[in-house]
Amino acid sequence: MSPLPQDAYPLDPTSDAAQEAQQLQSSGCPIRAVELPGAVRAWTATSLAAAELVLGHENLTKDPQAWTAYRTGQIPRDWPLIPLVDGGGFLHKGGEEHARQRRLVAGAFKRAPIKALTPRIKAIADDLLDALDTGSPTTPVDIKEHFAYPLPVRVICEVLGVPETAAVDLRQHFERLVRPQEGSDLIAAQTAIGEAFTELIAAKRRAPGDDLTTQLIEAWEQDDELAEAELAQVLFLLVIAGHETTVNLVTNAVHALAHHPQQLAAVRSGTATWDDVVEETLRYASPVRHALMRYATRDIDIAGVTITEGEPVIASLYAAGRDPQHHQDAGTFNVTRPSRRDHVAFGHGAHYCLGVILARQEAAIALESLFSRFPDLHLAAEPDVFPSTSLYGFDELPVYLLAADRTASPVPS
Repeated sequence: MSPLPQDAYPLDPTSDAAQEAQQLQSSGCPIRAVELPGAVRAWTATSLAAAELVLGHENLTKDPQAWTAYRTGQIPRDWPLIPLVDGGGFLHKGGEEHARQRRLVAGAFKRAPIKALTPRIKAIADDLLDALDTGSPTTPVDIKEHFAYPLPVRVICEVLGVPETAAVDLRQHFERLVRPQEGSDLIAAQTAIGEAFTELIAAKRRAPGDDLTTQLIEAWEQDDELAEAELAQVLFLLVIAGHETTVNLVTNAVHALAHHPQQLAAVRSGTATWDDVVEETLRYASPVRHALMRYATRDIDIAGVTITEGEPVIASLYAAGRDPQHHQDAGTFNVTRPSRRDHVAFGHGAHYCLGVILARQEAAIALESLFSRFPDLHLAAEPDVFPSTSLYGFDELPVYLLAADRTASPVPS
């Protein structure tokens, strides 16, 4: 589909992310040709510096109309990753169109309004932990399903002023889009989500409130250029982006701490903070494995590689976090490392994650609350990583909450 080199490295969503990162970086070239599922070829950035260049480059746009193969119909509509490159909303727009829609939303995610959510986030965390406290101490608990998932879902739904069922009822459709599998009915999933958010907008018009959805409806009605369908797409983007990566951030952190008890001890002794844990997790096990997709609007040179106009470029965020040229012992989880904040897990440039303050705050509160309530939490079994090109996380994360169960679950050092 593209004149990209034929020796492209195949990105396998079922492969080990750490091994893949090492393989991508093994050539020493920070820009590699890769093959995505479906035999779609692209370039990827594999180092921290190259990832920052790709994510922030003025001649790389997220508008899929700039992708030659997409525009000319060479990319089939049932390509498994199609929802991740043309999913609507400002995430898949470029230039002023992206900036205009982003401005309508940005105010709600600034530091002051997010800081004001701290008591509510803590209350939601405590409520979920209260429910876990009533379970049998000898029964493993899926901490993803019962804590890491519902916490950010409740928070983002409260921010938007929509019922929690807006996320819960659509969960299977969300997962089809962010973790596409062969045979998934992507069009049906997109249709179901679009219809649900259109109905939510209509309901909010009938009963407006002091929430972000009402603010967005009012802003959209004052801008003749914005269509109703775009508002539904933006709400979908806010809901899915407002919880999916945070779920993985929390579970990846719990998993890392379970395997590195000395790092947990550093937090408890005051040598490190929960914010440090969050940053090191973002570096060590980025919830976003590969950032898809940007397209060259003209021929450009990045790290000595010429990318031709119309070619797609991605950034391997997991690999960038483990860049051995930037991080000493990059494959080691160390919450006190000086370079723990040097990552691109939230992106870079114009598309830098809008909810970065909220995600960091939710994760820090979640981890502190969880380990304060259950200081002896440990893995009940080694979890399976779910197959995904774009995300990195676990299908479930079974844990024992009390020390008495430790003999049942040896954890590798």
